[in-house]
Amino acid sequence: MGYNSLDPMSGLNELNRLFWSHRDQCPGDHIRLIGHSEGAGILHAWVTAHQDADNANAILLADPKRVAGPGWGGLASTPGSGIIGYPLAGVDDWFGGFPVLTVCNHDDQICDTSAGWWGYLFGGAHNRYDFNVWDYGDWDSGVWYR
Repeated sequence: MGYNSLDPMSGLNELNRLFWSHRDQCPGDHIRLIGHSEGAGILHAWVTAHQDADNANAILLADPKRVAGPGWGGLASTPGSGIIGYPLAGVDDWFGGFPVLTVCNHDDQICDTSAGWWGYLFGGAHNRYDFNVWDYGDWDSGVWYR
C-alpha cells in the first residue's frame, strides 16, 4: 500500500480502509498484514487500535515502536520522539489477542537503539528481512530477535 511518509496518518487511514473493505467483501478470509520500518510502525499503531479484529495477524519488520527486550526499544523510544506524534511516537506491545510477530535484527538501529547506526548505515541490517508475507504463519506471534 502506498502512502506519503511525511504524513503517516494517510498510511494509517489507508490501511484501515483497505482492511475493512476486504473484511466486508470477504468476511471469511484470514488477513495477513506485513509492514517494514515506518510501515511497521503504522501497522503497529493500527493493531493497537484494532485488537479485537479477528481472523487476521500482523508481521512487524524493523518496528520503530518495538518495546525493549531483547535489546533496547525501537527508535520511537528515544527522547524527543514524541514530537513526531501519532501514530509513530512511543513504544508499546498492547496487541491484546491479535497475533503479532515482531522481527528485529540485532544490528538494526530502527528496532533496537542499542545497535547504533553502523549496521543500519553500512551493514545492511535494515534490509536483511524476509519481506514475503507467505513465509510467516497465520498465528505467529512474539519477537524474533536475531
